[in-house]
Amino acid sequence: MREHIAPPVPALPAMRRQALRHHLLTEVRRPSRRQRRMRVLAPVAGVLTVAVAAGMIAQPWSPDSAPLIVPVEQGERVGASLLLNRMAAVATDKAGPPSGEGGYVYIRSRGAFAELGDGPARLRPVHEREIWIPRDERGDGLLQQPFFHAPIVGVIPQRETLTDVTPNAALVDLPEDPDALLAKLYRERQQRGRGNSRDGAAFTAIGDILRESLVPPDTSAALYRAAAKIPGVEVVRGVADAAGRRGIAVAHTERSRRDEWIFDEQTFDYLGERSYLVADTVDGPAGTVLGTTAVLQRAVVSELGQRPER
Repeated sequence: MREHIAPPVPALPAMRRQALRHHLLTEVRRPSRRQRRMRVLAPVAGVLTVAVAAGMIAQPWSPDSAPLIVPVEQGERVGASLLLNRMAAVATDKAGPPSGEGGYVYIRSRGAFAELGDGPARLRPVHEREIWIPRDERGDGLLQQPFFHAPIVGVIPQRETLTDVTPNAALVDLPEDPDALLAKLYRERQQRGRGNSRDGAAFTAIGDILRESLVPPDTSAALYRAAAKIPGVEVVRGVADAAGRRGIAVAHTERSRRDEWIFDEQTFDYLGERSYLVADTVDGPAGTVLGTTAVLQRAVVSELGQRPER
């Protein structure tokens, strides 16, 4: 009897650039971006060819690279609402976002994302990512993330100016009542008319805000309480982000894919995200990692491209 294989996991549609909502799987396949990267690499192609031939660096695009597999642990649905409401209570007692007169929110993170669509998914090398978002008024932003690090040549960077970006203040201007907040997210999903289910879309939207925004404590609390009301939300313990930090995850599963928000188990500080298959599909066996991130720093800076002290 032929073994049943689930259909491929559909990649999420790219979110609007001006909203700066870069969900884990929106970075999985970007052909135009890869073309730009190859043009950047062209001047150093000779050096890279020698380095690869000598075995000095791995080829992240190699068809022989193996997918990263993680154990698929049983999620706990009973404790999810309790955990999220506890996190909300803790959030209201925390200090607010960094103050200052700077006009940009700076977020530094680390992540790796999988290639989909041509055989089993394969995780690319982990890279660091920096993004500058206008703080209060719509305007230009900046995204910078290395392609990879090569001996002699060093980091091959990718730097992209983001135009007409929705400011951080607008992204976190949300109802503090969790029912009203969740209803707003459901309406937005209905208006789009495609993509994940309304529960999956709401979970994704909350994760986008938590990852690349500077969120006030009361808004964080509302997001956690709204997430507690999403059917199917689970707790997964003993998970790690892209920086290797271990924590507790709030997870949601849809179409054979589980998405997790990872938090420090003691402080409930946001650490990062992870996404992986929970069933065998044409994209790989259960446990195949599709994306992993870690937020390393958030700050307010005065100028576009300015970096805070680490």
